[in-house]
Amino acid sequence: FRNMSSSSSESTVERGYIETVLELPWNKMSVDNKDLDHAAQVLDDDHYGLKDVKERILEFLAVRNLTSKGESPIICLVGPPGVGKTSLALSIATALKKKSTKISVGGINDEAEIVGHRRTYVGALPGRIIQGMRKAGSSNPVFIIDEIDKLRKDIKGDPASSLLEVLDPEQNNKFSDHYIEEDYDLSQVMFILTANYIEQIPYELQDRLEIIEVPSYTEQEKQSIAKDYLIPKQLHEHGLTEIEVQFTDDAIIKIINNYTKEAGVRNLERTIGQICRKTARLIMEEDK
Repeated sequence: FRNMSSSSSESTVERGYIETVLELPWNKMSVDNKDLDHAAQVLDDDHYGLKDVKERILEFLAVRNLTSKGESPIICLVGPPGVGKTSLALSIATALKKKSTKISVGGINDEAEIVGHRRTYVGALPGRIIQGMRKAGSSNPVFIIDEIDKLRKDIKGDPASSLLEVLDPEQNNKFSDHYIEEDYDLSQVMFILTANYIEQIPYELQDRLEIIEVPSYTEQEKQSIAKDYLIPKQLHEHGLTEIEVQFTDDAIIKIINNYTKEAGVRNLERTIGQICRKTARLIMEEDK
């Protein structure tokens, strides 16, 4: 690079490559939180129920504490929209006090998006995995890959097969990105994938994943989630207090049964927000 003329187009390509390689966290490790009670408390504070998922995370932590290494599991949370898969993955990062990074692979049909472009192409970039690692700034983050069941296969290649090298514990200690062209160790990364439909996850990937189903919520669970999580959040976002707006249990049940027929709680939160906005307007107009 030093021997190149700064006016040559090749020098900007080389500079971009060198900067990318230097910015990657090759050996930077964040220290995991080893306190199981703290992790359990964070998961309970952020999410209602989901006992199996939380138990699996705490088991992983316990093994990691005993062995001080242990392969990170590759967890896939499968469930209907709105049940909290992505927010649960972010809570896991908070519970472990790890850095987190997130990509969405929904609709991707070009394998270069995963494993990068060759440097001979104009505008070549590293793949999303390496970009995510650069953003995380640590070699052992929680890496969330959203919408794994919406990968597409066409003439540009099969991105699901490219993800095999990333997600297979036998191979991912020497992941090779076409742009970087150096082996990168992904074995310490905790991958958490999310999907809506288990049958749409490419078969070759299913084999490598530890699938945990996140079930839809019952009426009573939705009521508890609304009271403990959604209503306080919406009141705070709309500048209201619990004195100005009070939701009775009957009102919450009526909203759930008559207005929001869904597996998750996304529409329920939206409807509670709608009530908060109407109330805020009444307070401003009628001053009561």
